[in-house]
Amino acid sequence: MNLFVDKIYGRLTDNDKRQLADIYEPTVVSEPDADAWKGLTVMRDGRLRFYGIYNKKSIFDHGDVLCYKESCDGGLSWKKHIIEDKNILGASVYIPFMDKYMGAVHIKGEGIFVKIGNDPDDTSPEIIKVTDIKCNEPLAPFPLRSRERILLVCTEQRPDRHPSCYYPVLFISDDHGKTWSEQHMDECPYFEHQWPDQGKRWQQNNRENHIVELSDGTLYMVSRTAMNYHYQSYSYDSGDTWTEFEPSPFHGTGSMPCLTRLTDGRIVFLWCNTKLMPELEGADGIWEDGFTNRDVNHCAISSDDGKTWQGYREMYLNPIRHSPDFRAYGGPSEGDKSVHQFEAIELPMNKLLVVFGQHEAVRKIIIFDLDWLYEHSREERFLYGFKNLSTQNYVKSIPGGIKVSPEYPAAHSGHCALNRTSLALLVPCPGNSFEDGADLVSNFNEALHLTRSDDPRLVSPIAGAVWNFPAHKMGTVTVRAYIPGQGLRVSLLDYWMNPSDHTVEYFADYSIALRNDMQYGEMFTDFTFDFDCDRGTVILTAGDKLRLEKKLENEHPNGLCYLHLQSAATGKDDVGAYVQSMKFDGR
Repeated sequence: MNLFVDKIYGRLTDNDKRQLADIYEPTVVSEPDADAWKGLTVMRDGRLRFYGIYNKKSIFDHGDVLCYKESCDGGLSWKKHIIEDKNILGASVYIPFMDKYMGAVHIKGEGIFVKIGNDPDDTSPEIIKVTDIKCNEPLAPFPLRSRERILLVCTEQRPDRHPSCYYPVLFISDDHGKTWSEQHMDECPYFEHQWPDQGKRWQQNNRENHIVELSDGTLYMVSRTAMNYHYQSYSYDSGDTWTEFEPSPFHGTGSMPCLTRLTDGRIVFLWCNTKLMPELEGADGIWEDGFTNRDVNHCAISSDDGKTWQGYREMYLNPIRHSPDFRAYGGPSEGDKSVHQFEAIELPMNKLLVVFGQHEAVRKIIIFDLDWLYEHSREERFLYGFKNLSTQNYVKSIPGGIKVSPEYPAAHSGHCALNRTSLALLVPCPGNSFEDGADLVSNFNEALHLTRSDDPRLVSPIAGAVWNFPAHKMGTVTVRAYIPGQGLRVSLLDYWMNPSDHTVEYFADYSIALRNDMQYGEMFTDFTFDFDCDRGTVILTAGDKLRLEKKLENEHPNGLCYLHLQSAATGKDDVGAYVQSMKFDGR
Protein backbone atom coordinates (compact mmCIF):
# COMPACT_ATOMS: atom_id res chain seq x y z
CA MET A 1 0.00 0.00 0.00
CA ASN A 2 1.44 3.35 -1.05
CA LEU A 3 1.16 5.93 1.73
CA PHE A 4 2.78 8.60 -0.42
CA VAL A 5 0.35 9.11 -3.31
CA ASP A 6 -0.67 12.55 -2.03
CA LYS A 7 2.98 13.50 -1.43
CA ILE A 8 3.89 12.52 -4.98
CA TYR A 9 0.93 14.47 -6.35
CA GLY A 10 1.85 17.53 -4.30
CA ARG A 11 5.20 17.78 -6.09
CA LEU A 12 3.63 17.95 -9.56
CA THR A 13 3.39 21.19 -11.48
CA ASP A 14 0.44 21.80 -13.79
CA ASN A 15 2.69 20.82 -16.67
CA ASP A 16 3.66 17.59 -14.87
CA LYS A 17 0.01 16.77 -14.25
CA ARG A 18 -0.80 17.15 -17.92
CA GLN A 19 2.10 14.93 -18.95
CA LEU A 20 1.18 12.27 -16.41
CA ALA A 21 -2.48 12.42 -17.40
CA ASP A 22 -1.50 11.90 -21.05
CA ILE A 23 0.24 8.59 -20.30
CA TYR A 24 -2.11 5.71 -21.05
CA GLU A 25 -0.48 2.56 -22.39
CA PRO A 26 2.90 1.47 -20.95
CA THR A 27 5.45 4.20 -21.61
CA VAL A 28 9.20 3.99 -20.91
CA VAL A 29 10.42 6.88 -18.75
CA SER A 30 13.93 5.72 -17.80
CA GLU A 31 16.43 2.86 -17.49
CA PRO A 32 17.49 1.77 -13.98
CA ASP A 33 21.12 1.17 -13.00
CA ALA A 34 20.44 -2.27 -11.54
CA ASP A 35 18.11 -5.16 -12.12
CA ALA A 36 14.69 -4.91 -10.53
CA TRP A 37 14.66 -6.55 -7.10
CA LYS A 38 14.34 -4.11 -4.20
CA GLY A 39 15.84 -0.83 -5.33
CA LEU A 40 12.62 1.20 -5.65
CA THR A 41 12.22 3.63 -2.75
CA VAL A 42 9.81 6.49 -1.98
CA MET A 43 11.09 9.41 0.11
CA ARG A 44 8.94 11.10 2.76
CA ASP A 45 8.37 14.10 0.52
CA GLY A 46 7.24 12.03 -2.48
CA ARG A 47 10.52 11.84 -4.41
CA LEU A 48 11.08 8.48 -6.12
CA ARG A 49 14.41 6.72 -6.19
CA PHE A 50 15.88 3.59 -7.71
CA TYR A 51 19.24 2.47 -6.34
CA GLY A 52 21.91 0.77 -8.43
CA ILE A 53 25.59 0.43 -9.26
CA TYR A 54 27.39 3.35 -10.87
CA ASN A 55 29.21 2.65 -14.14
CA LYS A 56 29.30 -1.13 -13.74
CA LYS A 57 32.16 -2.45 -15.87
CA SER A 58 31.48 -6.19 -16.04
CA ILE A 59 29.92 -9.12 -14.24
CA PHE A 60 32.90 -9.02 -11.89
CA ASP A 61 32.18 -5.44 -10.80
CA HIS A 62 30.36 -5.87 -7.48
CA GLY A 63 29.52 -2.25 -6.93
CA ASP A 64 32.38 -0.31 -5.37
CA VAL A 65 30.51 2.86 -6.31
CA LEU A 66 26.75 3.06 -5.79
CA CYS A 67 24.23 5.49 -7.21
CA TYR A 68 20.54 6.19 -7.47
CA LYS A 69 18.26 7.73 -10.03
CA GLU A 70 15.76 10.17 -8.58
CA SER A 71 12.50 11.58 -9.88
CA CYS A 72 10.95 14.68 -8.33
CA ASP A 73 7.95 14.72 -10.67
CA GLY A 74 6.14 11.43 -10.21
CA GLY A 75 8.45 9.38 -12.40
CA LEU A 76 8.29 11.59 -15.49
CA SER A 77 12.01 12.47 -15.44
CA TRP A 78 15.03 11.00 -13.62
CA LYS A 79 18.49 12.27 -12.66
CA LYS A 80 21.45 10.12 -11.59
CA HIS A 81 23.28 10.81 -8.30
CA ILE A 82 26.51 9.16 -7.16
CA ILE A 83 26.51 8.01 -3.54
CA GLU A 84 29.66 9.24 -1.79
CA ASP A 85 29.00 7.71 1.64
CA LYS A 86 28.73 3.92 1.56
CA ASN A 87 27.27 3.88 5.06
CA ILE A 88 23.89 5.30 4.03
CA LEU A 89 20.80 3.18 4.43
CA GLY A 90 19.91 3.41 0.73
CA ALA A 91 17.17 1.25 -0.80
CA SER A 92 14.54 0.65 1.88
CA VAL A 93 10.85 0.46 2.76
CA TYR A 94 8.92 2.88 4.95
CA ILE A 95 7.47 1.13 8.02
CA PRO A 96 4.42 3.23 9.08
CA PHE A 97 4.09 2.01 12.67
CA MET A 98 7.78 2.69 13.26
CA ASP A 99 7.96 5.92 11.27
CA LYS A 100 11.31 4.55 10.06
CA TYR A 101 12.81 3.09 6.89
CA MET A 102 14.09 -0.50 6.80
CA GLY A 103 16.27 -2.29 4.26
CA ALA A 104 17.47 -5.89 4.13
CA VAL A 105 20.84 -7.17 2.91
CA HIS A 106 22.76 -10.40 2.59
CA ILE A 107 26.43 -10.28 3.55
CA LYS A 108 28.25 -13.29 2.15
CA GLY A 109 29.57 -15.53 4.90
CA GLU A 110 27.87 -13.54 7.67
CA GLY A 111 24.11 -13.81 7.18
CA ILE A 112 21.02 -11.67 6.64
CA PHE A 113 20.78 -8.21 8.22
CA VAL A 114 18.23 -5.41 8.39
CA LYS A 115 19.22 -1.74 8.48
CA ILE A 116 16.89 0.78 10.14
CA GLY A 117 17.15 4.53 9.68
CA ASN A 118 15.17 7.76 9.73
CA ASP A 119 15.27 7.94 5.94
CA PRO A 120 17.25 6.42 3.03
CA ASP A 121 19.95 9.10 3.41
CA ASP A 122 20.63 8.13 7.05
CA THR A 123 24.41 7.63 7.31
CA SER A 124 24.33 5.73 10.59
CA PRO A 125 21.45 3.23 10.35
CA GLU A 126 20.98 0.67 13.08
CA ILE A 127 22.18 -2.73 11.84
CA ILE A 128 20.56 -5.87 13.24
CA LYS A 129 21.39 -9.47 12.34
CA VAL A 130 18.32 -11.45 11.32
CA THR A 131 20.02 -14.83 10.93
CA ASP A 132 23.40 -16.39 10.23
CA ILE A 133 21.93 -19.37 8.39
CA LYS A 134 22.93 -19.63 4.74
CA CYS A 135 20.20 -17.79 2.83
CA ASN A 136 19.87 -16.23 -0.56
CA GLU A 137 19.38 -12.49 -1.12
CA PRO A 138 16.24 -11.34 0.75
CA LEU A 139 13.35 -9.45 -0.78
CA ALA A 140 12.30 -6.10 0.71
CA PRO A 141 10.79 -6.08 4.24
CA PHE A 142 6.99 -6.30 4.22
CA PRO A 143 5.10 -4.43 7.00
CA LEU A 144 1.54 -5.57 7.74
CA ARG A 145 -1.39 -3.18 7.91
CA SER A 146 -3.39 -5.24 10.40
CA ARG A 147 -0.78 -5.37 13.17
CA GLU A 148 2.73 -4.19 14.01
CA ARG A 149 4.54 -7.06 12.34
CA ILE A 150 7.25 -7.18 9.67
CA LEU A 151 7.84 -10.14 7.35
CA LEU A 152 11.05 -10.84 5.47
CA VAL A 153 11.19 -13.51 2.74
CA CYS A 154 14.43 -15.31 1.90
CA THR A 155 15.35 -18.65 0.38
CA GLU A 156 17.74 -21.37 1.44
CA GLN A 157 19.22 -24.45 -0.18
CA ARG A 158 18.52 -27.89 1.24
CA PRO A 159 21.14 -30.19 -0.31
CA ASP A 160 19.66 -33.25 1.38
CA ARG A 161 16.53 -32.76 -0.74
CA HIS A 162 17.96 -31.42 -4.01
CA PRO A 163 21.42 -30.21 -5.08
CA SER A 164 20.34 -26.91 -6.64
CA CYS A 165 16.81 -26.04 -5.47
CA TYR A 166 15.89 -23.12 -3.23
CA TYR A 167 13.24 -23.23 -0.52
CA PRO A 168 11.45 -20.38 1.28
CA VAL A 169 12.38 -19.12 4.72
CA LEU A 170 10.10 -16.54 6.33
CA PHE A 171 11.45 -14.28 9.09
CA ILE A 172 8.98 -12.51 11.41
CA SER A 173 9.53 -9.59 13.76
CA ASP A 174 6.96 -8.28 16.25
CA ASP A 175 9.30 -5.82 17.98
CA HIS A 176 10.16 -3.37 15.20
CA GLY A 177 12.99 -5.50 13.80
CA LYS A 178 14.93 -6.02 17.01
CA THR A 179 14.46 -9.81 17.00
CA TRP A 180 13.30 -12.27 14.37
CA SER A 181 11.78 -15.73 14.42
CA GLU A 182 12.26 -18.00 11.45
CA GLN A 183 9.90 -20.31 9.63
CA HIS A 184 11.22 -22.88 7.16
CA MET A 185 8.32 -23.30 4.77
CA ASP A 186 7.33 -26.40 2.84
CA GLU A 187 8.53 -26.99 -0.68
CA CYS A 188 6.47 -26.94 -3.86
CA PRO A 189 6.35 -30.08 -6.03
CA TYR A 190 9.25 -30.96 -8.29
CA PHE A 191 8.57 -30.88 -12.02
CA GLU A 192 8.23 -34.38 -13.47
CA HIS A 193 10.26 -35.00 -16.60
CA GLN A 194 7.99 -36.09 -19.44
CA TRP A 195 7.17 -35.41 -23.10
CA PRO A 196 7.65 -33.00 -24.82
CA ASP A 197 10.88 -32.29 -22.90
CA GLN A 198 13.92 -34.10 -24.30
CA GLY A 199 16.03 -33.03 -21.34
CA LYS A 200 15.21 -32.26 -17.70
CA ARG A 201 13.84 -28.88 -16.62
CA TRP A 202 15.75 -26.99 -13.95
CA GLN A 203 14.11 -27.75 -10.61
CA GLN A 204 13.65 -24.26 -9.18
CA ASN A 205 10.98 -25.35 -6.72
CA ASN A 206 9.79 -22.54 -4.40
CA ARG A 207 11.53 -19.15 -4.45
CA GLU A 208 11.14 -15.36 -4.91
CA ASN A 209 7.90 -15.55 -2.94
CA HIS A 210 5.87 -12.35 -2.95
CA ILE A 211 3.20 -11.40 -0.37
CA VAL A 212 0.19 -9.09 -0.34
CA GLU A 213 -2.23 -8.40 2.52
CA LEU A 214 -5.89 -8.73 1.57
CA SER A 215 -8.73 -6.55 2.88
CA ASP A 216 -9.48 -8.82 5.85
CA GLY A 217 -5.83 -9.23 6.85
CA THR A 218 -5.35 -12.57 5.10
CA LEU A 219 -1.89 -12.89 3.58
CA TYR A 220 -1.61 -14.17 0.02
CA MET A 221 1.75 -15.52 -1.15
CA VAL A 222 2.72 -16.39 -4.74
CA SER A 223 5.87 -18.36 -5.53
CA ARG A 224 8.19 -18.93 -8.47
CA THR A 225 8.44 -22.63 -9.30
CA ALA A 226 9.65 -25.09 -11.93
CA MET A 227 6.06 -26.09 -12.61
CA ASN A 228 3.89 -24.66 -15.40
CA TYR A 229 2.11 -22.46 -12.85
CA HIS A 230 3.10 -20.17 -10.03
CA TYR A 231 2.07 -21.70 -6.71
CA GLN A 232 0.10 -19.95 -3.96
CA SER A 233 -0.45 -20.15 -0.22
CA TYR A 234 -2.58 -18.27 2.34
CA SER A 235 -2.04 -17.30 5.96
CA TYR A 236 -4.99 -16.44 8.22
CA ASP A 237 -2.87 -15.65 11.28
CA SER A 238 -0.51 -12.93 10.01
CA GLY A 239 2.11 -15.38 8.78
CA ASP A 240 2.41 -17.80 11.70
CA THR A 241 1.02 -20.69 9.64
CA TRP A 242 0.38 -21.15 5.93
CA THR A 243 -1.83 -23.37 3.81
CA GLU A 244 -0.20 -26.03 1.67
CA PHE A 245 1.15 -24.62 -1.58
CA GLU A 246 -1.15 -25.25 -4.54
CA PRO A 247 -1.26 -24.15 -8.19
CA SER A 248 -2.35 -20.55 -8.64
CA PRO A 249 -4.43 -19.43 -11.66
CA PHE A 250 -1.27 -17.86 -13.12
CA HIS A 251 0.87 -19.66 -15.69
CA GLY A 252 4.58 -19.05 -15.31
CA THR A 253 7.82 -21.02 -14.96
CA GLY A 254 11.13 -19.89 -13.49
CA SER A 255 10.24 -16.20 -13.32
CA MET A 256 9.52 -13.77 -10.50
CA PRO A 257 5.96 -12.82 -9.45
CA CYS A 258 5.11 -9.48 -7.83
CA LEU A 259 2.00 -8.41 -5.89
CA THR A 260 1.11 -4.78 -5.12
CA ARG A 261 -1.89 -3.44 -3.20
CA LEU A 262 -3.33 -0.09 -4.30
CA THR A 263 -4.82 2.54 -1.98
CA ASP A 264 -8.36 1.67 -3.10
CA GLY A 265 -7.85 -2.01 -2.21
CA ARG A 266 -7.32 -3.35 -5.70
CA ILE A 267 -4.41 -5.76 -6.20
CA VAL A 268 -2.02 -5.68 -9.13
CA PHE A 269 -0.12 -8.82 -10.18
CA LEU A 270 3.02 -8.60 -12.32
CA TRP A 271 4.52 -11.73 -13.87
CA CYS A 272 5.63 -13.48 -17.06
CA ASN A 273 2.48 -15.25 -18.21
CA THR A 274 4.54 -17.63 -20.34
CA LYS A 275 5.61 -21.19 -20.95
CA LEU A 276 9.09 -22.52 -21.73
CA MET A 277 10.00 -24.19 -25.00
CA PRO A 278 10.44 -27.95 -24.47
CA GLU A 279 13.82 -28.68 -22.92
CA LEU A 280 16.54 -29.73 -25.35
CA GLU A 281 18.44 -32.97 -25.10
CA GLY A 282 21.25 -32.74 -22.58
CA ALA A 283 19.55 -30.52 -19.99
CA ASP A 284 20.18 -32.20 -16.62
CA GLY A 285 17.72 -30.36 -14.35
CA ILE A 286 20.44 -29.34 -11.90
CA TRP A 287 20.98 -25.74 -12.99
CA GLU A 288 19.91 -23.23 -15.62
CA ASP A 289 20.30 -24.15 -19.27
CA GLY A 290 18.30 -21.73 -21.45
CA PHE A 291 15.47 -19.35 -20.56
CA THR A 292 12.99 -19.18 -23.44
CA ASN A 293 10.03 -17.58 -21.67
CA ARG A 294 11.30 -14.23 -20.36
CA ASP A 295 10.75 -12.02 -23.40
CA VAL A 296 7.37 -10.63 -22.37
CA ASN A 297 5.85 -9.56 -19.06
CA HIS A 298 2.25 -9.04 -18.00
CA CYS A 299 -0.07 -7.25 -15.62
CA ALA A 300 -3.44 -8.28 -14.19
CA ILE A 301 -5.67 -6.49 -11.67
CA SER A 302 -8.24 -7.71 -9.15
CA SER A 303 -11.02 -5.73 -7.46
CA ASP A 304 -12.19 -8.61 -5.25
CA ASP A 305 -9.09 -9.66 -3.29
CA GLY A 306 -7.85 -12.02 -5.97
CA LYS A 307 -11.03 -13.99 -6.60
CA THR A 308 -11.07 -12.82 -10.22
CA TRP A 309 -8.54 -11.00 -12.37
CA GLN A 310 -8.79 -8.69 -15.36
CA GLY A 311 -6.26 -7.51 -17.91
CA TYR A 312 -3.57 -10.11 -18.56
CA ARG A 313 -2.04 -7.42 -20.79
CA GLU A 314 1.48 -7.48 -22.17
CA MET A 315 3.28 -4.63 -20.40
CA TYR A 316 6.46 -4.89 -22.40
CA LEU A 317 8.03 -7.02 -25.12
CA ASN A 318 11.78 -7.53 -24.99
CA PRO A 319 13.10 -5.19 -27.74
CA ILE A 320 15.87 -7.66 -28.66
CA ARG A 321 13.64 -10.75 -28.62
CA HIS A 322 14.41 -11.46 -32.33
CA SER A 323 18.08 -10.46 -32.25
CA PRO A 324 20.44 -12.97 -33.95
CA ASP A 325 23.19 -11.71 -31.61
CA PHE A 326 21.00 -12.04 -28.53
CA ARG A 327 23.65 -13.48 -26.20
CA ALA A 328 26.23 -10.73 -26.79
CA TYR A 329 23.84 -7.82 -27.28
CA GLY A 330 24.55 -4.89 -24.98
CA GLY A 331 27.83 -6.17 -23.60
CA PRO A 332 28.82 -8.58 -20.83
CA SER A 333 26.51 -9.01 -17.88
CA GLU A 334 25.34 -11.63 -15.43
CA GLY A 335 21.76 -10.69 -16.34
CA ASP A 336 19.91 -12.87 -18.78
CA LYS A 337 18.61 -10.02 -20.99
CA SER A 338 15.07 -10.60 -19.83
CA VAL A 339 12.07 -8.52 -18.82
CA HIS A 340 11.25 -10.54 -15.69
CA GLN A 341 11.73 -9.37 -12.07
CA PHE A 342 9.50 -6.54 -10.92
CA GLU A 343 8.98 -3.68 -8.51
CA ALA A 344 5.98 -1.36 -8.57
CA ILE A 345 4.62 1.76 -6.89
CA GLU A 346 1.24 3.43 -7.22
CA LEU A 347 1.26 6.95 -8.63
CA PRO A 348 -1.48 9.56 -8.43
CA MET A 349 -4.00 10.02 -11.24
CA ASN A 350 -4.67 6.25 -11.55
CA LYS A 351 -1.14 5.47 -12.78
CA LEU A 352 1.26 2.65 -11.94
CA LEU A 353 5.06 2.85 -12.12
CA VAL A 354 6.87 -0.44 -12.72
CA VAL A 355 10.59 -1.28 -12.75
CA PHE A 356 11.48 -4.56 -14.42
CA GLY A 357 14.18 -6.54 -16.17
CA GLN A 358 17.66 -7.99 -16.02
CA HIS A 359 20.60 -6.55 -17.98
CA GLU A 360 21.15 -2.95 -18.95
CA ALA A 361 20.09 -3.64 -22.54
CA VAL A 362 16.48 -4.36 -21.62
CA ARG A 363 15.57 -3.26 -18.09
CA LYS A 364 13.18 -0.31 -17.93
CA ILE A 365 11.06 1.98 -15.79
CA ILE A 366 7.57 2.42 -17.23
CA ILE A 367 4.33 4.20 -16.33
CA PHE A 368 0.83 3.31 -17.50
CA ASP A 369 -2.80 4.07 -16.68
CA LEU A 370 -4.65 1.32 -14.82
CA ASP A 371 -7.69 1.83 -17.06
CA TRP A 372 -5.57 0.31 -19.86
CA LEU A 373 -5.99 -3.05 -18.12
CA TYR A 374 -9.79 -2.92 -18.55
CA GLU A 375 -9.96 -2.50 -22.33
CA HIS A 376 -12.35 -4.69 -24.34
CA SER A 377 -10.85 -4.68 -27.82
CA ARG A 378 -7.61 -4.61 -29.80
CA GLU A 379 -6.65 -4.63 -33.46
CA GLU A 380 -3.39 -5.29 -35.31
CA ARG A 381 -2.67 -4.39 -38.95
CA PHE A 382 1.16 -4.35 -38.71
CA LEU A 383 1.31 -0.60 -39.29
CA TYR A 384 4.15 -0.54 -36.72
CA GLY A 385 5.82 -3.70 -37.95
CA PHE A 386 6.32 -6.38 -35.30
CA LYS A 387 6.12 -3.91 -32.40
CA ASN A 388 3.19 -5.78 -30.84
CA LEU A 389 4.10 -9.36 -31.76
CA SER A 390 6.46 -12.11 -30.71
CA THR A 391 7.91 -13.98 -33.71
CA GLN A 392 11.25 -15.35 -32.47
CA ASN A 393 12.78 -18.68 -33.38
CA TYR A 394 15.80 -20.09 -31.56
CA VAL A 395 19.15 -20.99 -33.08
CA LYS A 396 21.04 -24.06 -31.91
CA SER A 397 23.84 -22.38 -30.00
CA ILE A 398 26.06 -22.79 -26.97
CA PRO A 399 24.04 -21.49 -24.00
CA GLY A 400 25.63 -18.51 -22.30
CA GLY A 401 26.63 -18.53 -18.68
CA ILE A 402 29.06 -17.11 -16.16
CA LYS A 403 31.93 -19.25 -17.40
CA VAL A 404 34.74 -16.78 -18.01
CA SER A 405 37.47 -15.35 -15.82
CA PRO A 406 38.04 -11.74 -14.69
CA GLU A 407 40.86 -11.55 -17.25
CA TYR A 408 38.30 -11.83 -20.07
CA PRO A 409 35.13 -10.11 -18.81
CA ALA A 410 34.04 -9.06 -22.29
CA ALA A 411 33.93 -12.69 -23.41
CA HIS A 412 30.80 -13.33 -21.38
CA SER A 413 28.09 -14.38 -23.80
CA GLY A 414 24.91 -13.88 -21.83
CA HIS A 415 23.16 -15.74 -19.05
CA CYS A 416 21.29 -18.90 -20.09
CA ALA A 417 20.67 -17.71 -23.62
CA LEU A 418 20.17 -19.09 -27.10
CA ASN A 419 20.63 -16.83 -30.09
CA ARG A 420 17.55 -15.88 -32.09
CA THR A 421 16.12 -15.22 -35.51
CA SER A 422 12.65 -14.74 -36.98
CA LEU A 423 11.12 -16.83 -39.77
CA ALA A 424 8.03 -14.64 -39.76
CA LEU A 425 8.30 -11.78 -42.23
CA LEU A 426 6.29 -8.77 -43.27
CA VAL A 427 5.88 -8.75 -47.05
CA PRO A 428 3.80 -6.74 -49.54
CA CYS A 429 0.23 -7.86 -49.15
CA PRO A 430 -0.81 -10.27 -51.94
CA GLY A 431 -3.41 -8.71 -54.18
CA ASN A 432 -2.29 -5.13 -53.57
CA SER A 433 -3.98 -2.74 -55.96
CA PHE A 434 -1.84 -0.10 -57.65
CA GLU A 435 -4.72 1.62 -59.45
CA ASP A 436 -5.06 5.39 -59.19
CA GLY A 437 -7.11 6.43 -56.19
CA ALA A 438 -6.63 3.14 -54.32
CA ASP A 439 -7.00 3.33 -50.54
CA LEU A 440 -3.40 3.40 -49.29
CA VAL A 441 -4.13 1.73 -45.93
CA SER A 442 -6.38 -0.97 -47.36
CA ASN A 443 -4.39 -1.78 -50.48
CA PHE A 444 -0.76 -1.03 -49.76
CA ASN A 445 -0.33 -2.53 -46.29
CA GLU A 446 1.95 -5.43 -45.51
CA ALA A 447 0.96 -8.95 -44.56
CA LEU A 448 2.46 -11.34 -42.04
CA HIS A 449 3.94 -14.27 -43.97
CA LEU A 450 4.35 -17.59 -42.11
CA THR A 451 6.21 -20.53 -43.63
CA ARG A 452 8.07 -23.66 -42.56
CA SER A 453 11.82 -23.98 -43.05
CA ASP A 454 14.16 -26.95 -43.40
CA ASP A 455 17.16 -25.09 -41.93
CA PRO A 456 18.97 -27.57 -39.60
CA ARG A 457 20.45 -24.71 -37.55
CA LEU A 458 17.07 -23.93 -35.99
CA VAL A 459 15.66 -25.46 -32.82
CA SER A 460 12.24 -25.43 -34.52
CA PRO A 461 11.51 -24.99 -38.26
CA ILE A 462 8.10 -23.39 -37.68
CA ALA A 463 7.39 -19.71 -38.32
CA GLY A 464 4.87 -18.27 -35.88
CA ALA A 465 3.52 -15.10 -34.32
CA VAL A 466 1.94 -14.49 -30.92
CA TRP A 467 -0.44 -11.61 -30.16
CA ASN A 468 -2.03 -10.54 -26.88
CA PHE A 469 -5.51 -9.11 -26.28
CA PRO A 470 -7.30 -8.12 -23.04
CA ALA A 471 -8.46 -11.21 -21.14
CA HIS A 472 -12.16 -12.02 -21.53
CA LYS A 473 -14.34 -15.04 -20.92
CA MET A 474 -16.39 -14.25 -24.03
CA GLY A 475 -15.26 -12.61 -27.24
CA THR A 476 -14.59 -12.77 -30.94
CA VAL A 477 -11.19 -13.05 -32.59
CA THR A 478 -11.07 -12.30 -36.32
CA VAL A 479 -8.10 -13.36 -38.43
CA ARG A 480 -8.04 -12.08 -42.02
CA ALA A 481 -5.90 -14.64 -43.85
CA TYR A 482 -4.96 -16.00 -47.25
CA ILE A 483 -3.71 -19.60 -47.29
CA PRO A 484 -2.16 -20.62 -50.62
CA GLY A 485 0.25 -23.06 -48.97
CA GLN A 486 -0.12 -26.05 -46.66
CA GLY A 487 -2.07 -24.35 -43.89
CA LEU A 488 -2.28 -21.92 -40.99
CA ARG A 489 -2.61 -23.10 -37.40
CA VAL A 490 -4.72 -20.79 -35.21
CA SER A 491 -4.70 -21.30 -31.44
CA LEU A 492 -6.30 -19.49 -28.50
CA LEU A 493 -4.77 -19.56 -25.01
CA ASP A 494 -4.71 -17.78 -21.67
CA TYR A 495 -0.89 -17.59 -21.68
CA TRP A 496 2.05 -16.98 -24.04
CA MET A 497 3.68 -19.90 -25.80
CA ASN A 498 6.75 -19.49 -27.97
CA PRO A 499 5.89 -18.68 -31.60
CA SER A 500 7.95 -21.65 -32.81
CA ASP A 501 6.79 -24.17 -30.18
CA HIS A 502 5.69 -27.30 -32.05
CA THR A 503 3.53 -28.48 -29.14
CA VAL A 504 0.96 -25.65 -29.20
CA GLU A 505 -1.67 -27.87 -30.83
CA TYR A 506 -1.53 -30.20 -27.81
CA PHE A 507 -1.50 -27.60 -25.03
CA ALA A 508 -3.58 -24.68 -26.32
CA ASP A 509 -7.09 -24.11 -25.02
CA TYR A 510 -8.20 -24.22 -28.65
CA SER A 511 -6.27 -25.06 -31.82
CA ILE A 512 -7.22 -25.72 -35.43
CA ALA A 513 -5.39 -25.94 -38.75
CA LEU A 514 -6.99 -23.76 -41.42
CA ARG A 515 -6.68 -25.10 -44.97
CA ASN A 516 -6.98 -23.56 -48.41
CA ASP A 517 -10.38 -25.14 -49.07
CA MET A 518 -11.90 -23.36 -46.02
CA GLN A 519 -11.50 -19.96 -47.71
CA TYR A 520 -14.13 -18.13 -49.72
CA GLY A 521 -13.27 -15.84 -52.61
CA GLU A 522 -9.95 -15.65 -54.40
CA MET A 523 -7.78 -13.99 -51.74
CA PHE A 524 -8.25 -13.03 -48.09
CA THR A 525 -10.94 -14.59 -45.89
CA ASP A 526 -12.21 -13.35 -42.53
CA PHE A 527 -12.05 -16.31 -40.14
CA THR A 528 -13.97 -15.52 -36.93
CA PHE A 529 -13.57 -17.41 -33.67
CA ASP A 530 -16.37 -16.82 -31.15
CA PHE A 531 -15.33 -18.20 -27.77
CA ASP A 532 -17.37 -18.64 -24.62
CA CYS A 533 -15.40 -19.92 -21.63
CA ASP A 534 -18.54 -20.54 -19.56
CA ARG A 535 -20.04 -22.75 -22.28
CA GLY A 536 -16.61 -24.13 -23.07
CA THR A 537 -16.88 -23.73 -26.82
CA VAL A 538 -15.37 -21.95 -29.81
CA ILE A 539 -17.39 -21.47 -32.99
CA LEU A 540 -15.32 -20.92 -36.14
CA THR A 541 -17.03 -19.31 -39.12
CA ALA A 542 -15.86 -18.14 -42.54
CA GLY A 543 -18.74 -16.27 -44.19
CA ASP A 544 -21.51 -18.69 -45.15
CA LYS A 545 -19.05 -21.38 -46.20
CA LEU A 546 -17.81 -22.69 -42.85
CA ARG A 547 -19.15 -23.25 -39.34
CA LEU A 548 -17.29 -25.51 -36.93
CA GLU A 549 -17.95 -25.77 -33.20
CA LYS A 550 -15.25 -27.21 -30.97
CA LYS A 551 -14.82 -27.57 -27.23
CA LEU A 552 -12.31 -25.53 -25.25
CA GLU A 553 -9.69 -27.55 -23.39
CA ASN A 554 -7.95 -26.94 -20.04
CA GLU A 555 -8.78 -24.45 -17.28
CA HIS A 556 -8.91 -20.70 -18.01
CA PRO A 557 -10.58 -19.12 -14.96
CA ASN A 558 -10.15 -15.51 -16.11
CA GLY A 559 -10.73 -16.02 -19.81
CA LEU A 560 -8.51 -16.14 -22.89
CA CYS A 561 -5.93 -13.52 -23.87
CA TYR A 562 -3.71 -14.87 -26.66
CA LEU A 563 -3.89 -15.54 -30.37
CA HIS A 564 -1.14 -17.90 -31.54
CA LEU A 565 -0.47 -18.28 -35.29
CA GLN A 566 1.84 -20.80 -36.97
CA SER A 567 2.52 -22.46 -40.25
CA ALA A 568 0.54 -25.71 -40.21
CA ALA A 569 2.82 -27.39 -42.75
CA THR A 570 4.31 -30.75 -41.84
CA GLY A 571 7.22 -30.34 -44.25
CA LYS A 572 9.01 -27.49 -45.96
CA ASP A 573 6.51 -24.88 -47.19
CA ASP A 574 7.86 -21.73 -48.86
CA VAL A 575 4.39 -20.66 -50.01
CA GLY A 576 2.93 -20.58 -46.50
CA ALA A 577 0.07 -18.38 -45.31
CA TYR A 578 -0.52 -14.63 -45.17
CA VAL A 579 -2.28 -12.70 -42.39
CA GLN A 580 -3.49 -9.20 -43.20
CA SER A 581 -5.01 -8.27 -39.84
CA MET A 582 -6.13 -9.55 -36.45
CA LYS A 583 -8.90 -8.17 -34.29
CA PHE A 584 -10.44 -8.91 -30.89
CA ASP A 585 -13.75 -7.74 -29.44
CA GLY A 586 -14.69 -8.80 -25.93
CA ARG A 587 -18.14 -9.21 -24.43
